[in-house]
Amino acid sequence: MRKPRPATFNPVQALHLIANDRTGSPLSCPSCSGGIERTPDNFPPAPRSQVTLKCIECGRTARYVAGAA
Repeated sequence: MRKPRPATFNPVQALHLIANDRTGSPLSCPSCSGGIERTPDNFPPAPRSQVTLKCIECGRTARYVAGAA
């Protein structure tokens, strides 16, 4: 049996969410319109740090490396 994968956004949703986060726009889940929890909280994040965006309602996640673009 395979291990269950954690819930993630589809690639288009993740890119849209990441783009909004990098510009400092308000974030909401593209799937369920729930709130987004951002880790780490500081804006802008330190260069080369991993940023995790997680929906409070449905639990989907997106991750990116700050300053990599």
